[in-house]
Amino acid sequence: MADLQSYITTFNCGRKLIDVDYFAANLYNGLKTDLPPDLIVICLQEIAPLGYSFLGGSLLEPYLARFAEAVALATARKFSGHDAEEKYASVMVRNVGMTGIMVFAKHHLAHRVRRVQTGGVGVGQWFDMGNKGAVGVRLGLHTDGSEEETVFTFVSAHLAPFEKNWERRNEDWKSICEGLVFEEAGASTKAARTGNGHTGEREPLLSSTDGAGDASASQHGIFNPTSHVIFAGDLNYRASDNSPSPGDADTWPQSVDDDTDPRNASHFFLKDQLTRERSKGDTLHLLSEAPIDFPPTYKYSSAAQKHAMTSSIVTASRKMRDGRTVETTEVRAPAEEVWLWAQHRTPSWCDRILFLEAAPPKDIHAYTALPVQPTSDHRPVVLSCAISSKPAEARLKPPFEIRKDWRQRRAAARRYELIIGMLAYLGWTWEGEALLAGTIVGLIGGFLLFDVGEEGGDFVAGAAELVVEGLRGFVAPLELGLQVFDCAVHVTDAAGFGCAGAVEVFEVGFELEGVSQGISV
Repeated sequence: MADLQSYITTFNCGRKLIDVDYFAANLYNGLKTDLPPDLIVICLQEIAPLGYSFLGGSLLEPYLARFAEAVALATARKFSGHDAEEKYASVMVRNVGMTGIMVFAKHHLAHRVRRVQTGGVGVGQWFDMGNKGAVGVRLGLHTDGSEEETVFTFVSAHLAPFEKNWERRNEDWKSICEGLVFEEAGASTKAARTGNGHTGEREPLLSSTDGAGDASASQHGIFNPTSHVIFAGDLNYRASDNSPSPGDADTWPQSVDDDTDPRNASHFFLKDQLTRERSKGDTLHLLSEAPIDFPPTYKYSSAAQKHAMTSSIVTASRKMRDGRTVETTEVRAPAEEVWLWAQHRTPSWCDRILFLEAAPPKDIHAYTALPVQPTSDHRPVVLSCAISSKPAEARLKPPFEIRKDWRQRRAAARRYELIIGMLAYLGWTWEGEALLAGTIVGLIGGFLLFDVGEEGGDFVAGAAELVVEGLRGFVAPLELGLQVFDCAVHVTDAAGFGCAGAVEVFEVGFELEGVSQGISV
């Protein structure tokens, strides 16, 4: 098998749906060849709003589906005229909370995938939830003409925010090493096939066996002895240890080519926290990075995002074979004359892609940032490289041991995610607010008729049934497997005038990767 031509992208989506045309128009900006890559990996952070990300299912699906559409559109545009070989199959889509990863491969390569492993861990400040965390995919590829297998590990991560929290980011890295454990995808996950043909893994890996004390657990962590490793994400390391003060923006980087100009980004990069912490040996152990010569990737102002969209739509004339001239509208990256920064955050290289130092890519074609996006304050970063088709054989000792209770911690965090996700959906989305308001109105209306006798009691019973049906209708599109096991309303006469209604507590069962988590409400 030839070296694996890989195209890795990391992008903090800002909890918004991407503009498919814009993202597709610029996706391959980092590709320095006319040949399509063998493998495309898209690492995502803040994919969607909190409630949508934690609940997943059909709430999250539109956000992920747009990236699949963008990959297909970008490929069709750049490699038009090529045969079906340049079309991609979705190998795996997986998320833990707000962090996700999508892997696409050429069809011939997808057929060589012998095994797929996935893993995920949350490192959120509260209960290790997935508002921050990491999710990974490990592929075992069959080598032509032999039984040899080459392993590739890709991890998408999102670490703690804010300038002052570099030590917390170091701790997040440690927690990821201790809690990100890869297991066979077919054994402990359920793949959801979507209308766009890609596979969605919505929940963390929770098998029925207890992984505590597993002697081989370290081989299932990030640093598998024979695996190539790519670690990408919004790592959130900043170019300052403190929040900006008034007037600091005058010294921030701008688009100037003169290396002696103090506004040249190379001077600002000298303050990069990630470079400093790695040199001290405090974070991202065993990993390395290609030289950076692209602008800071965060934080672009809302004006920059608007400018990206309004300046990117161009009209072009194209002459057809029959002699007609047709005007077409295209989306192109606008010229970057001025970098428009948000004033309350120091411009920084938050979004990074690293690789195993002991087994680096054979060739790095490009390591760069894509244009400012109209839907996010982050710029995507891409690494175009050739990864050896031979096993890494690094045999490195992981910097931290896998926690014995990693599985229990992830299960507990997932329960909190479901609760918080439900509350966020009900309180922060118009659909949830409408559902909640309708439920409350129905209950209040029913109880206001308590004093009208038996007919009022019948009304209460009917209102309760409507509430239950409303709950069923709420969760059906979420695909959470919400089941109402028991809801009984007992209405009795009270001296012939009133009635008493009691709604017994019912159990809500969430089926989570083959494990039912019971929650009483």
